Amino acid sequence: IIFRHPFTKKLVTLKAADISGSGFSTEEDENNAVLLPGMIISELELNFADKSVIKCKAQVLYRQISCGNESGIKVKCGIVILDMLLEDNLRLISILHQTKESNSYVCNKVDMDDLWDFFFESGFIYPDKYEFIQKNKRQIKDTYEKLYTQHPTIARHFINQDKGNILGHMAMIRFYENTWLIHHHAARDSLSRNAGLKVLEQIGRFGNDSHMLYSIHMDFLMCYYRHDNKFPSRVFGGTAKHINNQKKCSVDDFVYFHYKNVSDANPKLPDFWHLAETSREELAELESFYENESGGLMIPALDLEPEKPDFEQLVKEYQKYGFKRERLIFSLKKNNNLMAILMVNISDIGLNLSDLTSCINIIILDSMDLSREVLHKTLLVITEILKRQEISVLLYPVSYAEKELIPYEKIYTMWIMNLKYTDSYFKYIDRLLRFT
Repeated sequence: IIFRHPFTKKLVTLKAADISGSGFSTEEDENNAVLLPGMIISELELNFADKSVIKCKAQVLYRQISCGNESGIKVKCGIVILDMLLEDNLRLISILHQTKESNSYVCNKVDMDDLWDFFFESGFIYPDKYEFIQKNKRQIKDTYEKLYTQHPTIARHFINQDKGNILGHMAMIRFYENTWLIHHHAARDSLSRNAGLKVLEQIGRFGNDSHMLYSIHMDFLMCYYRHDNKFPSRVFGGTAKHINNQKKCSVDDFVYFHYKNVSDANPKLPDFWHLAETSREELAELESFYENESGGLMIPALDLEPEKPDFEQLVKEYQKYGFKRERLIFSLKKNNNLMAILMVNISDIGLNLSDLTSCINIIILDSMDLSREVLHKTLLVITEILKRQEISVLLYPVSYAEKELIPYEKIYTMWIMNLKYTDSYFKYIDRLLRFT
């Protein structure tokens, strides 16, 4: 490691050890020690043997006597990485993952034909997905070219690969201000028994090593899975059961269906009902409802807190790489009483192959007064606003859909992990790797 000392202004060169994505240690002679606990180093360089350099902002975390011998007393210091450019973070994580597991790659160059072959051969693309892909072939191809060749800062992919064969794959995208969505998890079970678990472990280590960096905006990881899909249900559902704390790792069920606007007339809501832009007070009401209903992590993870962050910064980050990201939040009211919140996420077609990144999230607060017919008319109004004939819908809670006999295609579980508590995640994944 090389840095200019913040007090003496002298150039300091030390040997780094125990390198991870979140920090490293170094050793000094006590008589010539220059590191002090709490000291912030605004620009520190990690210099590797191949002459590559990774820069970061760092802080000395601790200082302790490590040993003494004929050459004198040694002092070991722990240094934590406070922040770094996302490109440097990607390079460091890639080096560390390759060192730990030679078949593990992070955001490597991928032959798109090989990737699509892998998706089909692993069974990731089932008939419904294939129909969606065929219908939107050109747009999806353009989206994936950008995701896998431009290495945008809003996306990461993890691949387990041997002799050119893709064995396991998982991707993630920064979909909310401080939340990354895990998706597109697939593995060739016929060629590798543990490739699916290995890419899961990669994502966990990436989150653990990187979430403290401000520039990466990663407080939460989230994903959607179906209970009838055994592998993610075992991994993500199993993690939630193992942790057993909704504030650390939460699960909430949503019904999923496609809504088609087949009306020719200008849709109108019944008397005393109206849609309006959601206010802070209404988000506070939503927060209180959800806390009583679930007590999970959905509100902070999906940027639905009353003091919600500035969404425009995320929009600009998407636009920088030629992607689309918009969000609209509506309140459905009857006589000024809040009945439901509808969050409309708008993004590129195929960003998620189940279309979960371009859909309407509906949270019903009053299931007694909101009928199926009024909800139908509300969706008519919104699809007219969006100028969409068809859109995916995620509706919460499931009990409302069952009470109103709303037809749905699937039940998706929304899994959210607070990255302050990744130790429990690793314990569970390690156990799965040992016994699988």
